[in-house]
Amino acid sequence: MKKIFLYAYDHINLGDDLFIETITDRYKDIEFYFWTNEKNKKVFQEQQNLKIIDENSTKTKLLKKIRPSLEARYKAGIQKKCDAQVYIGGSIFMEYPTWKDIVSWWDYQSNQHPFFVLGANFGPYHTEEYRNEMNRIYAQLKDICFRDTYSKNLFADNDNVRQAPDILFSYPMPKVKENKKQIFISVISYKDKELNSDFNQMTNEEYIEKMAEITSGFTKEGYQVILASFCREEGDLEAAKAIKNKSKQKENITIFDYDGTNRKQLLEEMSSSVYIIAARFHGTILGLAAEKSVFPILYSDKTKYVLEDLGFHGAYADLRHPDSLSFENAKKNLESEYKIDVTDSVKNAEKHFEKLDEFLNN
Repeated sequence: MKKIFLYAYDHINLGDDLFIETITDRYKDIEFYFWTNEKNKKVFQEQQNLKIIDENSTKTKLLKKIRPSLEARYKAGIQKKCDAQVYIGGSIFMEYPTWKDIVSWWDYQSNQHPFFVLGANFGPYHTEEYRNEMNRIYAQLKDICFRDTYSKNLFADNDNVRQAPDILFSYPMPKVKENKKQIFISVISYKDKELNSDFNQMTNEEYIEKMAEITSGFTKEGYQVILASFCREEGDLEAAKAIKNKSKQKENITIFDYDGTNRKQLLEEMSSSVYIIAARFHGTILGLAAEKSVFPILYSDKTKYVLEDLGFHGAYADLRHPDSLSFENAKKNLESEYKIDVTDSVKNAEKHFEKLDEFLNN
């Protein structure tokens, strides 16, 4: 049986957890090794071919206590047994002040093992030096497939770089016979967002107030509203509670807290809702995949670039332009029943796995 060492965001985030579910379900005859914490054993208990290596186990703690380098050697030993390494994730190439250390990591790993990167976007970035260094790294990979044309075009001369629609377009969303009179809102926390220079026009209090106005507007019109937290660790749940607390008709508002074990229930609530308002990137993707009218709330350009690829011409909000976040704007796509056909994106999302398919079949 072939083995893959898997890298992914491991902090109970709906989108990333669905990435892991998707790749492990696609290759059921492959053993995946995931260096993470023990709580993810519960999150991925149905993925029988995913081996969780607990980074905080008694063994790793003992090795670290004896000599810190022993833990690294233990991890490297597991990697050496694997046929390839795969990093599946979205915003994994943002430029940080410590980017040179990050480049060194990629440089080392991509020279040690066949390395595949699936589902990512590039940036935000600030310097050509960083982009050039990552371009060099990408030439060393077995494959890198971005999820938007903008990212791909930044490396147009690199034959190793490909593009396909976001992986989760291909996720099989639940089918429902009839929609509830329900609005599904995926929220984000406005506090402590990375690269805060993008968030200098609105305070957190204003964000909560505006989201509460949107929520109250829909409850006043007779809708049930679900405020969904996709990632508790990044503050979604705290934000959902604050929005509900500021809203009117609280009895018509439910908070759905994704805890890693209730993915199916959350996706069923999305699929049975008449309208999706999505501050989370994958709220937009999954809503479109479920053939819903969607109102995206952008907090960075990564969503904008994907919407451009899709030819999306509906209403949306951008948190860098506070006036766009209003109830009047938020209900436009529902009132006009604006939807887009993502059939091609659903089909083409599979292309992220083309090169890995070839590698594993040889």
